[in-house]
Parts: sequence; structure tokens; C-alpha cells
Amino acid sequence: DTRFQAAEMIPKLKHPSKTELPELSWTAVTFWLSLAQIAPRAGVNKLWQGNSSALSNTLNADMKLPHTVTTAMLFCLFACCSPSDAQLLRTVTNPALSSVEGIVRQGIDQGVYPGAVVVAGSNGEVLWAKAYGRASWDEKAPAMGLDTIFDLASVSKVAGTTMAAMALLEDGKLSLDDRVSKHIPGFGAGKEDVTVRDLLTHVSGLKPYENSATVEKTRKEGESAADALIRHYCALPPAYPPRQQERYSCLNMQTMARVVENCAGERMEDLLKRRVYRPLGMTGTGYVLSARQKAKCAPTAKRKDGSLVQGVVHDPLANYHGSVEHCPGNAGLFSTGPDLARLCRMILARGTLDGVRVFTPGTIARMTADHSPAALKGRRALGWGIYTPGRFATPLNDEPGSYMLAHTGFTGTYLWMDQRTRSFVVLLTNYVLPGGAKSGKDAGLAPVRMGLVRAVMSLQPEYAEFLKSQPGRN
Repeated sequence: DTRFQAAEMIPKLKHPSKTELPELSWTAVTFWLSLAQIAPRAGVNKLWQGNSSALSNTLNADMKLPHTVTTAMLFCLFACCSPSDAQLLRTVTNPALSSVEGIVRQGIDQGVYPGAVVVAGSNGEVLWAKAYGRASWDEKAPAMGLDTIFDLASVSKVAGTTMAAMALLEDGKLSLDDRVSKHIPGFGAGKEDVTVRDLLTHVSGLKPYENSATVEKTRKEGESAADALIRHYCALPPAYPPRQQERYSCLNMQTMARVVENCAGERMEDLLKRRVYRPLGMTGTGYVLSARQKAKCAPTAKRKDGSLVQGVVHDPLANYHGSVEHCPGNAGLFSTGPDLARLCRMILARGTLDGVRVFTPGTIARMTADHSPAALKGRRALGWGIYTPGRFATPLNDEPGSYMLAHTGFTGTYLWMDQRTRSFVVLLTNYVLPGGAKSGKDAGLAPVRMGLVRAVMSLQPEYAEFLKSQPGRN
């Protein structure tokens, strides 16, 4: 955590004498305060990457401060200027989305989840950002906050693995038509022709899930759980002929994560932080959490002694895989509502946010296009699901570049984006936590997801006729 590193850095500085720290000019003071004021809005934290030395030298000359002091001051400033820092995690509401309040609170009242965080917007802007309820069913539990960290479960597939794959595709290190066996030797048993594209669109032939106990029985001495899983997947025969069916599979994304790491030569989390999360200021997002971050996590389970499980991966297969040596890919990512909103806004802005380009427009277009085999009825982007016209999408969203994309997570998480109107919904809950009347039941969460999507869609005049044609679903 950058803020803790900065805090540890300051006491190590020699206490300045009057000769070391001459009285600052009013010009210098004004400049420093102005920089501190504009930094969060201007995305100045990005300047820290590769420019801290030059900035420190400039301030050193202007303020006549020792280099160590200006470096430490800059370090603190940039650490505090991350867009997802607590000082910027303010509640945002808009009368046009007032229905969100009742939709989310109804889920709490009905016992679907103890609390939630919702961030939603349109035309690339945040119009609603608010936390609801408590972190657990205990009435003395801390309130949910916009900085609460959630176990994303399968939303990790798009917010993590898919983003990492896009970075490698953009860099020319990976191709959608690469055979998986090119990056994972031994991936065969009838799957020799399976490609990266097949993994990302869930048509690879791999079965949906695996019992970790089955893999543990055959794990070799000295072999990590992560390596044992990949070896097991390599030897599995196809559950169906590749590209002849679509079967959503956690095995696809665990395999994809290893393809990413082997291709990149580094852990997927390190790649993601360098290429995506840090440039976007997503400081609350990662696979391996600090003790401080774990304490801010929404709990997802109870131990036998009644204590709550926080910051521990809920998905059994991802938990068995682990995240320290290799990232699991199918689940295991933790994040906050504001962080995920920034990710959505970047995608909807064709790869750019606040002047920082993460991906080229071509990479975003490739990711969000329909890549499903022509013989299949469903539609799949890379990682993302594409809603066909129906409850969640209109006939206007039936063309490339205007799709509605989404992904759910078993713990109670959800991302939805409308490319046509640059609208998005981030819904984070811990509905799997036992204790509520409907906790862990998707039937209770589905109306909340639909209600939020409809609320955001209602902002667009072009969707009015569609919404009117479906009474009772708004």
C-alpha cells in the first residue's frame, strides 16, 4: 500500500534544521497547495509513474528543499491522489435515478443481502454511487462503505483474466488463434486444436467445474495445487466437441490465466497492476490483499465458531488453486465499486479514462465483438456475455458497438455495460453470507439486477418505447 510506504519513509528523514529547510516563499506554498488541490481531479497520480524524479528536482529548485524531502512529499501526494482514495469516495445521487434507492433497499428488507454498493452512470459519467446496509446480518456490524472490498467471484473472469489477455493481445504477445498447447505444453487428450479464443468464449470442450479433492488425490510430491490443476486439465478429455457447444466453465478461465502468465513471464496480478489497475487508479483491486485490506472486505461465510470469513476467496476451486504463486483466473479477484466503475468507464470510452489510455480502440472493439462460432445461437464477447434483445437489451443493441455486455459473480456481484449509451451498473453484494431469509438465492438477487439496469436504461429517450412495451418489468 503506497500510503503506508510513504508513512514509513518520512520518519527516516533527518529532522531538518533551519539551514536545511529555509522559510518557504509564499509562491512555493501557493504552488504546493494548488497542486494538492488539483491533483485528484487532474489525475496527477499518473505523473508519479516515471516522472517523480523530475518533479522532485523541480520542486527542490523552486522551494530550496533537500531532494529527500521533496521526494517524500511527492510520494505522499501521489499516494493520496488515487481516484479511489477515501477522500474521493463520496456518495453521488441524481434525481433521475431516485428509483435505485428503493430497488436496493428492498433487497435488504427482503433478506437477500445485508448490504450493497451501487455505482451507476450514463454517457461515461457517474450519476449514482452509494453504499447501503451493513457488512453482515449482525445489526452491530459496520456499515457498508464505498471503500468496502468485495470478493468478485466470477466477475474476476472479466475484470481480471480478460483484461490481462487483452493487454497481451494488444502487445502482440498473444493471438486469439494461438493453440493453448503453444503456451501450455501437454494440453491435449483431444483438445490439441483448442485456441485462446475458445477459452475466452467458453467453447473449448472443458467441463464447467472440478472438485478440488479429485485433483488433490493425484497431486505429486512437491507440486503446487495450481500446477496440479493445470496438469489435470491438460489430461482431461473434452466433455463435448470443441466449438460445437457453449458451456460456461471455470476451467476455461483457470487455463486462460496460466496461458497469460506463461506468455507474459510474470504473475497475472503483476501484469494487471502495471498495465490496467495502476493507470486507472484502481488501488482497491487485487488478488493478494494486505491485512488492512482484508479488514475492509465484506464477509462471505461463517466459521463454525461464528466468526466471519473476510478477504478469503469464496470459490472452492480458486481457493484451492491459490493466488500467491499463480492467479486462479476463474475467481479470486477483490475490488471496490468505484474501482470497477472506472474500469467500465474506460471500456465504454474505448480504452481511455481521464486522459490515460489503457487500451487502443481496436483492442476494445475486439474484446466486445461477438466471437461465438457461427453455428451457435448464443453470443459471447471475449470473456463477457452479450445480451440479445429481451429483458436486458433492446433491438437497438443488436449491432456491434452497441451491445449490452454483462457478467455475474456467485458471491452477489454484477457488472453491466451498454456500449450504445455508455451506461453502466456496478452492483456489489455479499448475498452468499448466511443469515438472511433469501441469502444465497439468485431468485432474490435477479430482480435487483434487472431493476437497476432498467433504471439506468430509463434515462435514455431512445429506450422509452421498449420499456413501455414490457410493463411490470421496470
